[in-house]
This record gives sequence, structure tokens and C-alpha cells, in this order.
Amino acid sequence: MSNGFSFQPGASVLWRGKRCTIVEAVTASSVLLDIGDGQDKEVVPVSKLRSLKDAESAQADRSLDALAPEDLAEAKRRFAIIKPLVRCERRSEEDVQRAAERHGVPRATLYRWIKRYEGRRRMTDLAPSRRGRKMPKRLSPEVEAIIASVIDEKYLSTQKANGEEVILEVHRRCRAANLSKPCAETVRARLRAIDPKEKVLRREGKKAAHDKFGAVKGNFPGADAPLAVVQIDHTLLDIMVLDEEMRLPIGRPWLTLAIDVFSRMVVGYHLSLDNPGAFAVGLCLCHGMLDKAAELERLGIKGEWPVWGKPRMIHSDNGKDFRSYLIQDTLDEHDIRYEFRPPKTPHYGGHIERLAGTLARKVHALPGATFSTPKQRGEYKSEAKAQMTLRDLRPWLLNLIVGVYHNKVHSGIGCPPLARWNDGIMGTDRFRGIGLPEPIPNPRRLRLDFLPFIERTVQPEGIVWGKIWYRDPLLSQWVRADEGRRRRKFKVRRDPTDISKLYFLDPRLNDYVEIPYRDIGRPSISLWDYRAVEAWLKRQGKAAENEQAIFDAYEDMHRITAEAARQTKRVRREQAKNRELGKHRAELTLDPPRPPPESPAKPKATRRRDGHLALVVDNQTSEPPKPRPVSNDFDFDDAEIKRGVEEW
Repeated sequence: MSNGFSFQPGASVLWRGKRCTIVEAVTASSVLLDIGDGQDKEVVPVSKLRSLKDAESAQADRSLDALAPEDLAEAKRRFAIIKPLVRCERRSEEDVQRAAERHGVPRATLYRWIKRYEGRRRMTDLAPSRRGRKMPKRLSPEVEAIIASVIDEKYLSTQKANGEEVILEVHRRCRAANLSKPCAETVRARLRAIDPKEKVLRREGKKAAHDKFGAVKGNFPGADAPLAVVQIDHTLLDIMVLDEEMRLPIGRPWLTLAIDVFSRMVVGYHLSLDNPGAFAVGLCLCHGMLDKAAELERLGIKGEWPVWGKPRMIHSDNGKDFRSYLIQDTLDEHDIRYEFRPPKTPHYGGHIERLAGTLARKVHALPGATFSTPKQRGEYKSEAKAQMTLRDLRPWLLNLIVGVYHNKVHSGIGCPPLARWNDGIMGTDRFRGIGLPEPIPNPRRLRLDFLPFIERTVQPEGIVWGKIWYRDPLLSQWVRADEGRRRRKFKVRRDPTDISKLYFLDPRLNDYVEIPYRDIGRPSISLWDYRAVEAWLKRQGKAAENEQAIFDAYEDMHRITAEAARQTKRVRREQAKNRELGKHRAELTLDPPRPPPESPAKPKATRRRDGHLALVVDNQTSEPPKPRPVSNDFDFDDAEIKRGVEEW
């Protein structure tokens, strides 16, 4: 359904401060606009258009985080029940009747949930409506722990205990612990909220789960249009990069990639020196769903990358970073399905593996390449030959993706990925185009949804996370707020690249507001800086007692590491990682950019480079290494895929 901002014919948009109407899509990245009088028309890139209701739709958007825990659990339970009904091609009355009988829900109730969900396709719309100011009841953490342990030990096991046995065991353990026993319906609600696939897997085994839920090898039902299926994975690039300041080697970077199965277009990426995790997955997905024209312009990349919008399904391996509850809940909230391939079956992710193999082969041609194996590397000295920093590698990588890969014939589809994408958007004689994808109405909120969160009470001193305090006058109205007989907790999020501020979910505004350090004179640090300081203090035989100790140790540690930077690669890598995080804060900022203070212009002393080829050609090497033969085909052959693409 429409989110209030569409590129379909007849939609109203804002162009140069004037309301205009879209006549039709001209290409996969531009539309024909009716300026207003029906006579004057103009072709405009969609990246330049703005929504008429951005602020209004963002304010009216119901927050996943604003829900009470029991309301969120109920929304998830309802969504799990209707998910097969709202995601099938055809839904019959018999399907609804069977679902109603299986879950013990009246058929009229199911139809009401389906209608409510299909209005905006947001999971939060399924949450119960709360009237009045009655506070929701909650179980104590001890009772919740007992319920979870009984479900894990008795219900989700080969013992296959039924619901009545689980309820009796929960009540027995509560009596033994002198705790109030929960009602039977509360326990049954926890059982109904269990993922059906996990239930079959834990109770009946892998084969039964695969037979019931597994995908057919090499087949992706529904991958017949752009963004229908997107695969995502991490790969460690075979190249040694340099520190930007000292030009000394600091290690190999990680690349997180997402690819559209239909067109083989790269949907999004994330390049970092840090090990991959849920945060890298979130940044890659955000990058894939948002428009990329501004990034290409900033980095001077020629070409177009007309990929944006929400994918229908994300496909990944079984890594814990992809199975993170943060990632899964956010995808559910944005109506994006996710599917995991079985362990030890890399051919299930053949498309993303092919792309990783393609990029790995191209990286081997760069100075400082480490190659895939020591045998391939031979006597080539990767660290001595390294010339590229992470800042150099990023535009080189984007030139390879946008300028070369997207425009070269792909053997898997018989045409360039960009041409296939345009065909899928605009349509051809063989299949109907889907039209331009709807843009994300609130990019800031999308990025916030992928940030780590925690619940905290508001004290007179502010909010504490770890040992760092945050405070703002806005918090005064929530100091020691009560919720029944206990202190009310509020959800806050924090960007790991910059923990100098929190994002506090204000219940009255139903939106996140920025809360800075209590001591605004503290330096901005990352979460990795914070953990490094704690580890450094521990090695010194000290404890991180409070905030002052943390920041004092931070200053001491950086003073010492600055003196040893030329001697230790690990220290150089950490410093480069900090600079990289600073760039990410500027590139992926959650807040509007602030204008820089006026200052007299100073001439730049650095020499500009004319094109990315200067980054990859080493004309000073007396004995150039023998490059590995590079195939002109951006694909693996069938034999490699059958072997499971183990080389990559």
C-alpha cells in the first residue's frame, strides 16, 4: 500500500517548491512531471523530488518502540497467525477458516486483523488499542524467566510436552519459588507466539523442519521482479589497506553486500574495518533501501544506481548477526520477509556468492592484494606493496559496481544487470514492469530502527547507559515517572559509531529526540572506544568506576597509543577505524547537517587525483607481480556452484 509518497502516474510531489503531478515514468530513475498548467512538462530525476507529506506522515507513524511489551508480543502473535494469509498470492475463505480453527480465533476477528494490517502493511497496526490511562499489567522478571525456561526445556524439546503440561509445570515452579502464578491464558499466549518453524525444528528435528519450511534448492519462488528477493552476506576483501595519516598497513576490510536476485543489481553495501555484525547488516539494508544519487555525486562517481525502496524478502545464511532480534523485528515492522538458507549449503546463496567472487577477483589486481591463499600470493609482499587507504578503496569499489559490473553482460541472465533492472521497472514484451518503487518516507526513522536499544528509567541526574550519563531539560517531565508500582522505563537507542548522544523515545511526541552527554565537554567517542578503554583499565589492574575514570583513561590511552602508532599495526588499525567511524557519522547522520562556522578560505595543499585509475596503477614498481588471470565473465560456472562455491 502507499506510504504517502509514490512515483506512480497521477501522484503529487514537490519539485522546486511547487506541487506537480507525475505523468509517467520515463526511465528507472526519472519521471515526466506536469508542472501544473497541463501544458508545461519536464523530465526530472526522482532523487530530486520530495513528498508533500513527509513531516505529517513521519509524525503520524506509529512507533514499534512505543508499544508496551505485552502489546508488542500480541502484535507479533497476531502477525504470525495472519502472515501466511497476507503473503500468499490468492487467499480463499477456506484458507481463513482453516487458520481460524487451527489457532482458535473467530473468523471475523481474522478478517478484521487482515483488513487492519493491509491498510499500511505495518505490524504495529495489529497491536491492541488502549483506551483511557489504565496501565498495562506485567509479569515479574522471575515469573517470565520461569515461563521461558519451562518452554525451552519441556515444550521446545523432543519431549513434546503439550500446553496443559507446560502450564502445570510453570505453576509448580512458581509455588516452589513463592511467586504468584500466571494465569493459564498468559502461558498459552507465550506458546502461540513461538515461531512455527522453530517449534517444528526443536520438537521434530531438522528434516521435518526442512520438509515443511525449507526452500527448493536453486529456486526462489517469487523472484520474478526487482526487489522480490535480496540476498545479503559478508566477505573479507583480499587487500591490505593503509592508514590515512601515516600510510602504514592496518589490515583487510570487511564488505557487506546485498544483491537483487532478479536483476543481479547490487542493492546496497557497507565497507568497514570492523568485524561484521547486526550493525553492519542494518547499515547495508538502510543503504540499499535509500536513494544513492547524493553519495555518487559526493564521491564523484559517474553513472546511475537507480535502486531504492523496500525489498519483498531478505535471504541470508544462518549467522547470528542476521538472526538478531533487532534485525528480525525491524524487518517485520517494515513488512519485509526474511528467510535463512540451511547450514552448509552455500549453493542456496549462489547469487551473492558469485558477486563476492567477482569482486574478490577484481581486488586481486590492486596493489597490496593478499590473494585467496598463500600459494596464490607466492613471494608477493602485500604490506610492502599496499598503496590504498579505505577512503581510496570506497570510490574504486563503487566505480567497479556502478560503472563496470552493472553494465557488463551477466552470464546468469544474458544481459547487463542495469538493463535487466530497467526492464523489470519499465516492463518489456516478456513481462510487465512493476513501476518505480516507492521511496522510504522517513529515512531518519529507518536508520533509527536498526540501532541498538535498551530500556532505562529517568533519574534527576538524567539517563545512564553503561557508566555514561546523558541529560537534557526535556527529560525533567519524566523524572521518576511511575508505572503502577514500579518506575517507568523508557526506550533509548544509541549509535555505536557515536555514543555522545542518546535517542530518547518521548511518549508524548511518539518520536525520538536527541539527548547529549550530561557533561557536554566530553569528547565524542564510539562504542568500540568505550570497550577498548574498559579493557585497557583492566590490563592496568584498575576498574572503570565511573564516567570520569572512563574519559581520563581514554585521554591517557590515546596519548600512549599516539607515541606507539608507528610501531604497532593493531594501534594503527584502531585509529583508522575511529576515523572511519567519524566519516560514517557524516555520511549516515541521523540528524540534519549543521552549517560550518564561517572562516577565511585557506588554499589546499593536497594534490587532487583525476580519476580512479590513479589509485590502481603502480608505475614505480621495478618488478611488477604476475597478476592472477582474470575472467571477463562476472559469474561462476556451473561446476563451481555445484561444489558449493567453497573457494569463495
